[in-house]
Amino acid sequence: MIRYSVLSSGSCGNSYVFECGGQSILIDAGLSFKQLQLRLQTGGYDISTVTALFLTHLHPDHAHCAGTFARRTHLPVYVSRKCRLHAGTEYMALNLPEDSERVMEAGEEIRSGVFTVRSFYTSHDSAGSCGYVITVSGKTFMIITDTGTCNSQMIEDARKADILFLESNYDVQMLRHGPYPLYLQRRVAGDKGHLSNDQARGFLQDAGFSESGKQVYLIHLSDNNNNPSVVLEAMRGFNAFVCARGCQYNFECP
Repeated sequence: MIRYSVLSSGSCGNSYVFECGGQSILIDAGLSFKQLQLRLQTGGYDISTVTALFLTHLHPDHAHCAGTFARRTHLPVYVSRKCRLHAGTEYMALNLPEDSERVMEAGEEIRSGVFTVRSFYTSHDSAGSCGYVITVSGKTFMIITDTGTCNSQMIEDARKADILFLESNYDVQMLRHGPYPLYLQRRVAGDKGHLSNDQARGFLQDAGFSESGKQVYLIHLSDNNNNPSVVLEAMRGFNAFVCARGCQYNFECP
């Protein structure tokens, strides 16, 4: 059996765990280390089963406790090569011990326990931002978050995935008429920003999710420019589940 949890999603922090056969991996660590431990325990996970942490990028809501995690556990922490080469002081601030530092090439497959993890670059204003395709026990999961655009390779990978985690960050009208100043609106809606509800829906259509009925989890909703009811309305016709701000969700599949 495979178990997986959205430990937290949104601007308050992002983290995901996947577990199979007594081993687990983490994607992102945008919580305090204490809160990360607590949420793992709440979901029935033991941190001692974690084999590695994979970071999508270095913004605090995704990497807040990555350094503490590494120093406390001495487990591998993976980032993309572009992140390691170009994130500069942001990467150095993680203060990873040398025995935890790991670098992935885009498209490279990393074996971590029973999991195979492959990264792909996304389009975000954080150097070397990436998403992941995770394969375990015959199932394939895909995480796409913090990207202003999607490409044909992402669509093709999503077609092959059994379960998709997809950013649906903002509603266009809520962003346009909300509290953000114009420069911040442009950042969010730009090519190196985030996916809107409309963009997420278009991606699902292109990836064939309306025909397949495959499960998609909508993640990273904006606190100010979106809400779960708006997302659900936008995703009519899809087998979609909305992960609300800061909440924890636990799932399993055979």
